[in-house]
Amino acid sequence: MMKNLKTVAALTSALLILFAGVCLADTFTNRQTNETLHGYITSRLPGSAQSTRRDDGLPKATEAENGPTSVFTQEKGLLKLDPKEWEIKRDNLGRNNKVIVVPVDDAIQYEIETDAFEKAIAESSQEGPLFILVEIDTPGGRVSLAQRICAAITQNAECNVIAFVKGGKYGGAISAGAAVALSCNKIYMTDNTIIGAATLVTMQKDKEQLKDQKYEDVVNEKYSSAWRAYLASLAQQNDRPGLLARAMVDRTIEVIEVNQGAKRLFIDPVNKRPDQQVTRTWNKPGSLLTLTAREAVDCMIADGLVGSREQLLRQLQAGDANVVTDKKVANARKDLQIAQRKMDEALKDFGLKVEQSKYSQPVPKFMGMLREARTDVEILKTLGKKYPDLHLDTESVEKELTSINAAYENAVRETRKRN
Repeated sequence: MMKNLKTVAALTSALLILFAGVCLADTFTNRQTNETLHGYITSRLPGSAQSTRRDDGLPKATEAENGPTSVFTQEKGLLKLDPKEWEIKRDNLGRNNKVIVVPVDDAIQYEIETDAFEKAIAESSQEGPLFILVEIDTPGGRVSLAQRICAAITQNAECNVIAFVKGGKYGGAISAGAAVALSCNKIYMTDNTIIGAATLVTMQKDKEQLKDQKYEDVVNEKYSSAWRAYLASLAQQNDRPGLLARAMVDRTIEVIEVNQGAKRLFIDPVNKRPDQQVTRTWNKPGSLLTLTAREAVDCMIADGLVGSREQLLRQLQAGDANVVTDKKVANARKDLQIAQRKMDEALKDFGLKVEQSKYSQPVPKFMGMLREARTDVEILKTLGKKYPDLHLDTESVEKELTSINAAYENAVRETRKRN
C-alpha cells in the first residue's frame, strides 16, 4: 500500500507539471484555416489521447499535449483533432444543457461501489454535460478506495467536476471524503457542513500484520507521510493551500496565515519572516484540521457557500439544466446487500448441515444432506468470487464440507458392517 500511495502522489504531481496548461473547452478553432467547431472532448474514439482535467481558470498550455484528442462536434460529429493545430476555448457552446449528479453519500468501504463510481464518472463525462456534480456526505473510509475515486475525478479530461458538500447523516466531507472533495475543480459547501480530519484508514488485515508496536509506528508514519503528500498535491492542483490539506492528516502541523503584500500565505511558523504579519492561526499542534464551511471558504479550501443544490446550479449558470442523478453507486450498494443476504442464508443452511452431520443419520438422509451442503458451498464460492467485499472465507467452508463428506463415508461404512 505504501508504494501505491507514493506512486499516486508522484503521478499526480507529474501530470500537473506535464499538462500544466491543458484547458478543457467547447470551441475549437483551427490555427491555420480559422475553421471553428463547437463540441466537447471525449474518449469514445479508440486510440485517442487522454489528458488531465484542468480548471477553466488556469493558464493555457505553452505546449500542446502529444497525440490526437477525440472531440464530439455539433458540425461534424466525432473527430480526432491535433491540439497543436487547434486553439481550444471553454465557453459551453457545444455542451449539452445537462448536469449529472454522482453521489458519495456513505462510508467509502466497498470495492463494488468504487467500481460503480469510476464507471459513473467515465460514462457521464462522455455525455457532454455542463459539469459533473459530486455530492458528498461521508465519514470517509479506506484510503485505497478513496484514491481510486480521486483518480477517477482527476484523470477525467472531458468536463469539470464540482464537489457539493451537503448536509446530511455525516455532516460533510470527513477523512477520506476530504480527499474526494479536494480532487474536484471547485468545492461548494452548505453552511452546516465541515471538511477535514483526513485520518489514514487501511484494511484491517493490514493492521493485523503490524504486531510490533514500534514497527507499527514507523509503518504508519510512512503511510501518513505519503497520504499527506497526496492530499497536498490534490489541493495544489486547484490552487488550494497545500499545507492546510497536510494539517488535515498530521496533528503536528501548525498553520498560520500571513500577508505578503496583497497575497495571503499559509505557512508553518518556522518559515515566517520578520516582515510578515500573522493574521490568523489556522491550526495548532495536537489536532487535525477540521474546517467549517465558512472557514473553508475563508481559507480558500472551498469556493463558496450555498444553501441547496438548486442555488448552486443557479450560481453556476445551470439553473435551467436537466439534472440527472447517476444510479450506479446506489444500485451497486443494493446489489451488495442482496448478495450479503444470500450469503447469510447459505451460511446458515450450511451451518445447520454441519451440526446435523455430527449425529448419526440414515445413509439416504446423509446423502441428501451432503448434496444440499455441496450446493450451499457452490453458492458461497460464486458469491465470494463475484463480491470481494463480502470477505467470505471459502477455504473454511470447503474444510467443513470435507468433514461432512467424511461423516457421510463413515455412515456408509457402518451401514455395510451392519448388513
